[in-house]
Amino acid sequence: MKSPKLVLVEWIDAFHRDGWQFGEIPMANFDPCWSVGFLMDETKQGIVLAQTWFEGDCGNLIGIPKKMITKMTVLGDLKN
Repeated sequence: MKSPKLVLVEWIDAFHRDGWQFGEIPMANFDPCWSVGFLMDETKQGIVLAQTWFEGDCGNLIGIPKKMITKMTVLGDLKN
């Protein structure tokens, strides 16, 4: 089995603030964040990264919708 690509993803994350805001209106400022991982799947809707991978299994997954991704850079892959 060939190893998945290792990628760096820059994306804009959503946020959640709970509790009362006491008159303070939260601003819609969305800062970029970065995730690094093994690209396990990519569809029209989004990608799935795994933090940990070994042949036949993976763990610590994150799904990122394509509309939130601003840049994706392939860092390489493992030499099999």
